[in-house]
Amino acid sequence: MTIKTKITNHVLLCALLLSPVINAAQEPILPTTPEQWRSITERDINAAYSITAQNHPGMFDVNNPTFPDLLKQAKTEALTLSAQASGPQAHVAAIARFSTVLQDGHAGAFSSVDRPARRWPGFTALWRGDALKVYYSETKNISKGDVVSQCDGQSTDTLMRKRVFKFHGQVAQSGHWWQQGWRLLIDEGNPFLTPLKECEFVKANGDTYTHVLNWSVRPKSVSKHLENAYNGDELPIDLTWPEKNIAWIAMPSFSSTEKLTAAYNKVFEKIQQQRSKLLSAKAVVLDLRHNQGGSSYWSLQIAKGLWGQKVVEQKANNTSQNTQVWWRASKDNTDYVKSLLDVVKDQPEVLKTFKTVAVGMALSLKSGEPFYVERGANTLNHVQQESLVSDFKTKVFVIVPPQCASACLDALDKFKLFENTTLFGAPSSADSMYMEVRLADLPSGLGKVIVPNKVYVNRARGAGNFYKPDVAYNGLDWTTNVLLEQIKTL
Repeated sequence: MTIKTKITNHVLLCALLLSPVINAAQEPILPTTPEQWRSITERDINAAYSITAQNHPGMFDVNNPTFPDLLKQAKTEALTLSAQASGPQAHVAAIARFSTVLQDGHAGAFSSVDRPARRWPGFTALWRGDALKVYYSETKNISKGDVVSQCDGQSTDTLMRKRVFKFHGQVAQSGHWWQQGWRLLIDEGNPFLTPLKECEFVKANGDTYTHVLNWSVRPKSVSKHLENAYNGDELPIDLTWPEKNIAWIAMPSFSSTEKLTAAYNKVFEKIQQQRSKLLSAKAVVLDLRHNQGGSSYWSLQIAKGLWGQKVVEQKANNTSQNTQVWWRASKDNTDYVKSLLDVVKDQPEVLKTFKTVAVGMALSLKSGEPFYVERGANTLNHVQQESLVSDFKTKVFVIVPPQCASACLDALDKFKLFENTTLFGAPSSADSMYMEVRLADLPSGLGKVIVPNKVYVNRARGAGNFYKPDVAYNGLDWTTNVLLEQIKTL
């Protein structure tokens, strides 16, 4: 799950994610009986519904009139599960079902109850393209690259929908298939899922074979073999030249820590110092592997450094001129935004923005209005402007990982404004229109509710829209050297 905190001028603050949570609970006391677990689970589900209903912008969103009914469905399905089983892992699964019904990474709830040790059948598999493929195996005859075609008489596609997406991710997003595929052949102790018994495999030459699954606790030693299973190796934030004429800008995080801020400032300096070399290069690679979002500021500055400040600003303004930001002015949301004023007190521009929002939300709350609508956030001079053209024509390849959402998606929005940009890799994830999340405690103290505070209206990128790669790469190996060789062929 990616949690995003975003403000109107597209500058995100990692610090906001660490800001005080309203109504923080004391250290939770774990239940000791099945009856206690069932009672606590039902109470938490009802609270997740209530907190969401009181604060989520979707309850008053005229562009999403079905949200109140969807929220009720989430509560109903979660309570149905909690009535069928009790215990710590039933709490985890029922709360997870509440979230997956909503199909929005910026809403829902999650349980913080400890999970049991993961069990595996002696191999791990990942979703790539349209198939589940073995990535690592300690089982004789099962090899890396073998396709898992079906298990217990059902296709892996069907099983993903029935088993994985019932409790994790969003089934309509191709990137989430890549993200969540590994879960199909892992036993996480979910009481509502019986471990699979037998699978059929297809080798590269087309030969098929079946294998009875033998489940056991996955050894800790396996972890080192899975380090590159998801995003490949993680490079530090930097601009380097792995080949004489190929620049590589690694952006594994958009957080705003002091260390990362210093690293990005050095990259900006390098771009300016080496711009003539970048203009004549064969390719520039923008590497977003491992990126989980954070601050949209960093990718915006990268884009300005490459294509030019005025060109980027003009193109970005043209796409966002009709966008409005509506803040849900509930009491808890308003208190939360007020609490951020102390967090951003050393950042004058951001502080000014949040002061305006806090005052506006308080006035809307007092007058009974459901929203505070930001004024003039994207006001443009509507006099016809001459379209600016960038002198940066070098081929740009953006490596897109499947979890790319929030600020990572904002980066793709900027980079794809230019025709010389090619997206390489996986389909991205997607965002809803609901942003600026905070976390509220469940009554038990055993989890959190994810509450978005605002909704975008008329955003250029629609709710649930994701980027498909211009050049898909479905290989199992996403390490830097392999991707470099792939890009060189292009």
